Amino acid sequence: MLVAEDPRLEDPFGESDRLSALEEVANKPIAYHALDVLAAAGIEEVIVVCSSERAAAIRGSLKARGANGSPEPRLRIRYVEQSGRVHVDDALSLAAPMVGHASCVVHLAAGLLTQPLGPLISRLGRDTPDLIAMVHHASDPGWHISPSTQAMLHLAELHPERATLSMAGVCLFGPGALGPASRIPWLSPGGAEIDLTSVAAEITREGGKFEVLPVRGWCRYAGDPLDLLELNRIALDRMDHEMRGSSNDGNLIEGRVWIHEQASVRSSVIVGPAVVGPHAQIADAYIGPYTSIGPGARIEGAEIERSIIAAGASIMHVGSRLVASVVGRDARVFRDFSLPRAFRLRVGDGTEIALY
Repeated sequence: MLVAEDPRLEDPFGESDRLSALEEVANKPIAYHALDVLAAAGIEEVIVVCSSERAAAIRGSLKARGANGSPEPRLRIRYVEQSGRVHVDDALSLAAPMVGHASCVVHLAAGLLTQPLGPLISRLGRDTPDLIAMVHHASDPGWHISPSTQAMLHLAELHPERATLSMAGVCLFGPGALGPASRIPWLSPGGAEIDLTSVAAEITREGGKFEVLPVRGWCRYAGDPLDLLELNRIALDRMDHEMRGSSNDGNLIEGRVWIHEQASVRSSVIVGPAVVGPHAQIADAYIGPYTSIGPGARIEGAEIERSIIAAGASIMHVGSRLVASVVGRDARVFRDFSLPRAFRLRVGDGTEIALY
């Protein structure tokens, strides 16, 4: 089984030392959630394909996943790497000798399906097609399926007003199919998109079977904060229904809320799904649905909803509700009561701030 780097992923916030698959949603790296999905589907072994330059960060993070008591710690993880960027072709070729004649799932590390993987991979068996490609309706130019490909695969846009038909970042390979598939050029001549037409044509030319499986949705993170918020929503929806943490100290806790035992919450309302990390401090605040409060974050006199507040960040008496926002590590958002009254901003490159 394979968790591969996506060749089109860009470093979030323009920082070369941060990897998109290790960005956190629901207080865990996206790659952790992808591994949990694979484990929940009954997969026991994962091959992680990555670049040599990223290998140390990825190995360290995934090792910490096991040490921190992941709910699915039984996964056996093996690594294969190469220098430079890892394209789809590279990932399949590197993993094929290790997979051998087994069936396998290819899952990009920086994305998640909006539905459980288990029922989908139940199709893998003796009569499995050589390749099952998953498609969904989404505006994702890097994975857009061209009209010629749709015609060849007998696909149709049932709702023309909806977004274009795109590939999801999950594929299923039947027994012994990964090796031959890895020798097919997957990328278009320009290297920007997956050329599903040539992949399907080559598989069928060799006598293999190709199948397209519609899925409800897929989201991957390539630097857009809106995608990060959507992945946060998907991850929080998969949280256990058990509420952890106490509802005393004048708090009102509703719905599925996970509060770390080392967090402090006082005189606040929290409506789930939501997660509060260790050593976070929340006082006189409202935390609405689909919000993740990272480790060591501080929220006081503020209202927050559908947002990600990263580790060490602070939101203090901002005066209006913060909605659909991503606040980065150790960032500070506060209301300045000093005179003369004015906005005083320190804004990094590429940052977007809406003032009302």
